[in-house]
Amino acid sequence: MRRNLARTLVVTVTVAVLGILANAPSALAYGSADQWQAGFSGTCSSQSLCPFGPVPTQGATGFWGWCAFGGSSGSSDVGTTGTTADCQVTTYFGPGSTVNLSYNVTAWMIVFDPESPLSIGLPDFLFTSGTVTLSGPGVPPFLPSHTPLPFPNPCPPFICDSGIPAVPGHFSFHPSPGVTFMIQVTKLP
Repeated sequence: MRRNLARTLVVTVTVAVLGILANAPSALAYGSADQWQAGFSGTCSSQSLCPFGPVPTQGATGFWGWCAFGGSSGSSDVGTTGTTADCQVTTYFGPGSTVNLSYNVTAWMIVFDPESPLSIGLPDFLFTSGTVTLSGPGVPPFLPSHTPLPFPNPCPPFICDSGIPAVPGHFSFHPSPGVTFMIQVTKLP
């Protein structure tokens, strides 16, 4: 009798939990105000000449990060603007050289600039105002660590042009042996 009661109770609780989960709204990784999410990485093997970093170098180097863009109409048209973006990027260029960049963006725009060094031939996200905070052992000694720095005006592409396409999809580039660059862009409903 007790075994049947315990079995009935377990089945009832399981069905109730599954019903609640099935009817719950889906969770968004970065909150409900964001219209775009992107993850990206670039890596070089230890034998390849790596184009990432301040100067091309030989050795295992790269970066990875993510961004969330929000505060817009949700359009993907060139000229669309938004009011919030959060980006986190970590670079590594060898022992003791890791730098973390934390972007707190208060304005962005979708632009198409085929002349930009970061252009892959698609419209992308350009930061127009906000701050970037540097941290980690690789922060150059002439720059403050853990201090938000406003974007310069005019802002150079390597700081303000994200290079992240304003087009949903997966983008993978292999410009030379041992060098890989990937971007995953998701447009939220």
